[in-house]
Amino acid sequence: MKILIVITKADIGGAQVFVLNLASKLKQRGFDVDVAAGTGDFLFAELEKKGVNYYYLDELKRNFSILDSLYFIKKLYQILKHSQYDLIHLNSSNTLISAISVWFLKIKPKFLFTFHGLSFLDKNYSAIPGLKGLVKLYFKIFATNVDECVFVSAVNKEESIKSKITEKGVVIYNGLDLKEEDFLTKKEARKFISERCNYDLNNNFVIGSTGRLAYQKNYEFLITNFDSIKSKYPGIKLVIIGDGPDLAKLKSLVKNHKCEEDIFFAGAIKESHKYIKAFDIFTLPSRYEGLSISLIEAIFAGIPILASDVGGNVEVVGENSNQLYQLDDISDYLQKLEYIKNNYDSIKISNNKRKELFLLDGMVDSYIKVYKDLVESKK
Repeated sequence: MKILIVITKADIGGAQVFVLNLASKLKQRGFDVDVAAGTGDFLFAELEKKGVNYYYLDELKRNFSILDSLYFIKKLYQILKHSQYDLIHLNSSNTLISAISVWFLKIKPKFLFTFHGLSFLDKNYSAIPGLKGLVKLYFKIFATNVDECVFVSAVNKEESIKSKITEKGVVIYNGLDLKEEDFLTKKEARKFISERCNYDLNNNFVIGSTGRLAYQKNYEFLITNFDSIKSKYPGIKLVIIGDGPDLAKLKSLVKNHKCEEDIFFAGAIKESHKYIKAFDIFTLPSRYEGLSISLIEAIFAGIPILASDVGGNVEVVGENSNQLYQLDDISDYLQKLEYIKNNYDSIKISNNKRKELFLLDGMVDSYIKVYKDLVESKK
């Protein structure tokens, strides 16, 4: 079976890690797999290490443009015309429009689209007035051109059907292939992060996060409420690993709240999961999520989690785990933080049992089954 996996950007991110892991495993299992992506370095460099062929599509950009979309459709059509793929696996909103390229092909591949989230449906999604409606219409129109839709969480599938974007779909959780040796020990990780932050964190209780410094991740909530957190837990520190467009704004917010000795930005770190045992609790205050790769990494690292109750977060930690708080509710955040501190070991044991849900081989098995069902259905 010949498969082309397409994603908008090649920069480091959860969806890019998903594509890398899936393509690498498919190649290991004997599938003929290629990847096509737009700007960025991370994905291409990692694919090259794994021996996976890739196409760089300069026409594929994050910001939607009719002209760029037409160029992208033309480029993809040329690729499909010269390489007869059995299946095209699309992974980001800007790629969905490319499914119409099949109209011009004599030999038509099957198209699969993975919804890595439904941020545009979330009430907390920031958008220009009227834009959310247009984005929703875009998905309604172009999702009809694909043969199957996959959702990374049951919550997303339910939202899609309720909003009449899709009529059905398959839920496949993101999977990881992480073992104990893939993480530094707490002592090693704490030493490394202390050096990155230029502050000795060895005697502190550290809450931490990895993520893109952008509106979605809502790190403002932690910064603006850190006085309340610190007043209850003196000596507590916050470390954020990552980079993004909001870095300068967040640093300014830290300065305005006089938290420079309490909140640290460790910057973008390659394979950041290796270092998350530096954290006593992994926290994620996101406004919206699909199924967070970083939360799954925390599950594998054996770190208790304190995350906002949005998107698929409940599917990572489980219901009634007391590791979720109501979005932007500092009182609930503090209550759950206290619960986690008081039940630390039992939560670690409970989280450890959830690893089975997010194994990479299980995810790949599920995708292969969907691929085979689709390809065989056209015979």
